[in-house]
Amino acid sequence: MTYLVRAIVVMVALGVTGMLTSSEASSSRVVPTAYPTIQAAIDAAQAGDTISVLAGTYTEQLRISKSLEIVGAGVKSTIIRAPSKLRQGELHDTSIVEIFGGASVSMSRLTVSGPGSGTCKKGALTAGIRVHGTAHLGFSFGAVRDIHDSPMAGCFHSGTGILVGEVPAPPASLDIRYSEITNYQSSGIVVLGFGSTANITYNTVVGPGPAGGVATDGIEFPVGSVGTIAHNTVSGNICPPTDPGCGPDWFTQFQHAGILAGGWGPGTVVTNNLTFGNQVGMLLGESDEISHNRMVDNDFFGLGLFDGTFLIDGAQISGGGGGVWVIADSADSTVTLKSVTFSGLSGPAVEEVECCGFTATVIGGP
Repeated sequence: MTYLVRAIVVMVALGVTGMLTSSEASSSRVVPTAYPTIQAAIDAAQAGDTISVLAGTYTEQLRISKSLEIVGAGVKSTIIRAPSKLRQGELHDTSIVEIFGGASVSMSRLTVSGPGSGTCKKGALTAGIRVHGTAHLGFSFGAVRDIHDSPMAGCFHSGTGILVGEVPAPPASLDIRYSEITNYQSSGIVVLGFGSTANITYNTVVGPGPAGGVATDGIEFPVGSVGTIAHNTVSGNICPPTDPGCGPDWFTQFQHAGILAGGWGPGTVVTNNLTFGNQVGMLLGESDEISHNRMVDNDFFGLGLFDGTFLIDGAQISGGGGGVWVIADSADSTVTLKSVTFSGLSGPAVEEVECCGFTATVIGGP
C-alpha cells in the first residue's frame, strides 16, 4: 500500500475527509464573504468562535455578549467606523463597540474609529469601546482613534477611547498591548470601579494637544481599579490654553496627566513608561511599584504623588516645569527617591505641597 493510500485510509478511519463537521464549520466565520456585516457574524456565532474580518470599512455598531474572537486583516485595513446615528447600549450610553454580559472577547488587527455625529446635548459618543458587566476585552495590534463628537467638544464623560467598568459595580477587565489610542475627546483609556483590573502594556496613547481645544487625560485608573501600566508612551494631554481653571496651583486649579492613578488602595504597578508633552507626566496615588519611568517636557511637573507612601525607583525627569510634587492634602505623604535624575527643569526638582495640617516628606531628594 502506498503512502498516499495509507494516508487516505487513516483519514477516513478518523473521519478526517476534508469536510468540516457542523461544529467545525461554525467555528470560523468570515466577513463579508459569509456574512454581510460583523454584527451578523456575531449574532450567528457560538461561544468560542473566531470571526475573521477582511479588509474594508464597516460602518456599524457592535454589541457583543458572548465569548469570541474578532480578527481583522490589519490595523490599517480593517476599520469599524461609527455610523451617523448611534443607538444607546445596555447602560443607556453610546459606544461603537459594547462588550457586556460576562463575555470574554479578543479583538486584534483592526481599528475602531469615530468620530460620532452627536453633540454634548444629544447623542454624545461615550466611548470607542465600552466594556462592562463583568466582561473582559483582550485588544492587541489594533487602534482606537477619533473618539469625539462633531465638532470635538468638552462634554462631561464622553469621548473616551476605551472605557472599562462601572461605579460602584460590577467590575470588568482589560488586557491591551501593542495598540494605539489617539485623538480622543476625554481620555484614552479609563478603568474604573472596585474590582476592575487592566494590564496596559506597550501602547501609544496620544491626546489631541492644544489643537483639540478640550481637556484630556491619557490612561486613568480613577476609582478603585488596579492593574499594570508598563512600557507605554503617553503624550498630548492638556487643558485648553485659554481655560483659566487649569494651571499649576494644586489647590485652586486643575491639571491633566498622561497617566493618572487615583490611589484608592495599593495594587497598581507603573513601570517603564514614557510621558511627554502633557501638563503633568504622571499623577499617582498609592501604587505597589513606580519604577524606571521617563517624564519629558511636561508643562507643570513631571511626577505628582498624593496622600500616600511611595518609593520612586529609577525615574528620569527632564525639561518642562517642575520635577516631583509631593502632595499632602487629605493624608500625610512620604516619598523616597532612589536613583532619580533631574535635568533641564524650569521649576524646582522637588516641591512639597501641604494643606489642612497634613505633612509632605521627601527622603533622598537632590
